[in-house]
Amino acid sequence: QMEASPPHVASRSEAHPAYHGKRARVPDDMVPWERSWPSYKHPNYLPVEFTSEVVLAQPPWADPSDAREVRGLAQRMSFEQSPLFILADGRPRNPRGRTGTTGRGLLGKWGPNHVADPIVMRQRADGTLAFVAIQRRDTLQWAIPGGMVDPGERVSATLKREFAEEAAASTDAAARADMERALNRIFATGEPIYEGYVDDPRNTDNAWIETTAHLFLVDEATASKFTLTSGDDARAVKWIAVDESSLSALYADHRRLVLK
Repeated sequence: QMEASPPHVASRSEAHPAYHGKRARVPDDMVPWERSWPSYKHPNYLPVEFTSEVVLAQPPWADPSDAREVRGLAQRMSFEQSPLFILADGRPRNPRGRTGTTGRGLLGKWGPNHVADPIVMRQRADGTLAFVAIQRRDTLQWAIPGGMVDPGERVSATLKREFAEEAAASTDAAARADMERALNRIFATGEPIYEGYVDDPRNTDNAWIETTAHLFLVDEATASKFTLTSGDDARAVKWIAVDESSLSALYADHRRLVLK
């Protein structure tokens, strides 16, 4: 199954502004680790080492700088690989292949960094589908309003928390109370649609994003009462039509998640 996966694209890009100049070029055919890199066409694989200053300051959500200090790293929960493949320097190896960057970039954890992505979708009166999307502050792209799973937090709690923080952050008390009631109804149900690797521009050879994505269908009456208000790390929030022109510009491979 791993070989059948297409080579990641966003994970080799400099689409995230923090990664500008931080990636070595990796051609499609040299992404898999199974392809030995010295080769005639590509004599050297010289990835750029990059871990952001924010991560190196070791906030509570970040691992130690030396991966060998992380206890039980090989046994970290991953949808992609168990146990994790650990290199001679103690760092885990991205199961989907080379990215052109070593270190952790903007990610706090060595290996998988788990996120939860709530896809809140409605069917409009004309039969077309739309979902709630936020505009990210970092890349300015539209995205599913997801986020990191806090240590010890249930994914179901993350899904609701992230949606509320990023898409329903009204400062009006009455609107917030109405939204809270609506969210409690919506997030009491939901269908898991994907668990696994996300082709994300923050990924590196040693740290990557894995998601748990759930689909939440909202009836038109409930959706019409939604007060969508951007907050946290969102610049804007709106309903986006589920059509190719809208989905093609989504962040990372969120298009694939919405279409599942």
